[in-house]
Amino acid sequence: MKKTIYLILFVLLASMLAVGCTGSSREKTASSGVDQDTSWKESVQKNSALLQTDFENVGTALSDTNNPDYTTLSTTGQNMVDDSQKALTENKQSNVSSKYQDAQKEWVLALEDSNSAGKYLIMVANDGKSGNMNIENVNNVTSFSNSATAHLKRTATLTQIADGTA
Repeated sequence: MKKTIYLILFVLLASMLAVGCTGSSREKTASSGVDQDTSWKESVQKNSALLQTDFENVGTALSDTNNPDYTTLSTTGQNMVDDSQKALTENKQSNVSSKYQDAQKEWVLALEDSNSAGKYLIMVANDGKSGNMNIENVNNVTSFSNSATAHLKRTATLTQIADGTA
């Protein structure tokens, strides 16, 4: 049962990485020349890279399904919480033009879901350390991670549409 849970988490997180949390290099250049839009897109790209590293670290912590590294898993969950919170704070300081507002809304949803996934990941690590795996916490990590992935995809698509590159 434990192996199956870790395998599910590992596959889920690997699929998030395949989606590519980072935006395309085209997002670095603002077609409109608006400084706020450019700053926001650069922030999205920078913070996406941080979250991608966090998800990669989850995969590393779970790579040995016989002996998962719960300490790294817990630390990584906390990093996800911290990184997503920092990105949310940065995002609140951005006043993007109307053409990027839908993308910005999706970005916020992705960050909120990443934050929740990190919190539940800490719970899963603590459950694992105590030897009492709570499937509900695992399901919550899966649910929030899937939702974050969907919002990240929409953020990227809406940003490309706004840039005129989609």
